[in-house]
Amino acid sequence: MMGKNPLWITAEEGALIIDEIVNGRKDTIVATSQTKKYADVQVLFIDRCTRCHTVNRVLKQNKTREEWQETILRMRDNAPELFLDEDIPILTEYLTERGKMMRDDVAAQIMVEKCLVCHEVGRILLERKSRKGWEDCVVDMRVLARQKFQKDWFSSDEFNLIVDLLVKTQGS
Repeated sequence: MMGKNPLWITAEEGALIIDEIVNGRKDTIVATSQTKKYADVQVLFIDRCTRCHTVNRVLKQNKTREEWQETILRMRDNAPELFLDEDIPILTEYLTERGKMMRDDVAAQIMVEKCLVCHEVGRILLERKSRKGWEDCVVDMRVLARQKFQKDWFSSDEFNLIVDLLVKTQGS
């Protein structure tokens, strides 16, 4: 597992895990099942969903609980070995609750990388616009960047994330 992704398990954590496997824990009498916490669900999400999809592709989706469940069930049909029955409600809940927050995080990261390169934060934070106003503004920036850099500065998906975040935080 450490070789799969070194960020999941540090060298120190790996040494502790190996020690427990080899030597056993003397203070453990009985193992009990526990409700999974978000850190566990995040690992489950990464392990199951990112085998076939990028994290950004999944996180950019704006789905209801029912739509997420339908998607997960469809993915289980494609790869039944990856999704246990007990995983379905856990992943559904995780994607429903955390998806919007993560989309906002992705949008904020894009804004830092793409918008704040040229603009002062204060300039953006002082402006209030309608959705149409922000769409027009971001289209203008996209055209300007294309002319200046001779390439697309951000994709259509990034455009939508930026506009959604601006409307949410700076809407009129």
